Order: sequence, then C-alpha cells, then structure tokens
Amino acid sequence: MLSIRIWNLESDRDPQAVKFLENEFLRFRQLAYLAIRITGRSGLRKCPGKGVPLTDNLKKAIQHYLKQDDYIIFVTDRDQREQLVPESLVEQIRGVVKDCGFSDKVFFMSDIQECDDVIPTEWQRIVSRFRTEVENERRRFREEWDKAVAPFHNAFANIPEEEAIRDLEEALAEVRCERAEAAGVNK
Repeated sequence: MLSIRIWNLESDRDPQAVKFLENEFLRFRQLAYLAIRITGRSGLRKCPGKGVPLTDNLKKAIQHYLKQDDYIIFVTDRDQREQLVPESLVEQIRGVVKDCGFSDKVFFMSDIQECDDVIPTEWQRIVSRFRTEVENERRRFREEWDKAVAPFHNAFANIPEEEAIRDLEEALAEVRCERAEAAGVNK
C-alpha cells in the first residue's frame, strides 16, 4: 500500500490540499491501496533535542515519517516571499532534503486555496504520479496473486465443480467439529 504523509507547515489544521488528495484518491483509499496521513506544524517536535541544531532535528523528523510513509508532501503557504528567505523553515527543510538524499521521497507543494477554480499544475502532476504508482502496485499484486493461485487452479482443473464443493464442505465440517470439541475442552 502506498502511504503519503501530508505535512502542513503552517498549522496543525488540515490544509485544502488534504481534502483535494482525499477526493482524488477516494477510489484507491476504499480499495486500501493508498493511505493519506496528516501532520501539522507540531510534527517538527517529533525529535526535539536541546542544543541540537534545527537541521539535525528536521532530518530526524523527516526520517521518522519516512519510516512510516513512502512519501512526504510539505504543504507550504502560497506566499512564496517568506520561503525565499534563506533562514526560513521551508528553506531549511529544503536544505535537509537535498543534503540527506530525500529528494525522491519528499515534495514541496503550496496549499490549494478554497477559492481556486483551477487545480495548480504541480498538484495535477503529483496526483498523476501517485495514481500511476498505485496502479502499478495493484498490477504487481494481481500478478503475484495469480502466481500463488495458479497451482490450485491446475490441481482442481479436472475435478468436477460439485465434487470440489462437496469436499470443501466436508473439510469445513471437520474443522468446525474440531473447534467445537476444543471449545468444549477449554470450558
């Protein structure tokens, strides 16, 4: 299952981006092929350390979430001016991501505003990427499942359906009887 952590750097409340992704991936979420988890600004306190540089804490926090999730999407404020300041939190996180080699697992996206009529291209691209990955995962699972059940299909191919059902019902009856006996002994 693909797992995505949406990390809202501005607050602990859900960004519009989360609602957008949940709507886009509702079909996959129902099929248990995709998990969307949320973290807010408080996620930065996951690995606090007195006297430890902020970049070390950021690295630990990112590593912590990447152990749980396949990807992290940092949702940032739409106001890009603050993010261009070298000391800003976003720029420090970008530095940690680049220096620690998390670039293929971490994305920076601006939040989607409620008044937006058009979904930004960056969000359309990320949805397309994750949709493709989910579909590939489903395809791999289906291939593995087909390989696992092929011997059973081959073993039962020449047995009439009625005979296979009768044998299955007899086996189930035996199991139920054994469980009932075991439950009676345990009383």
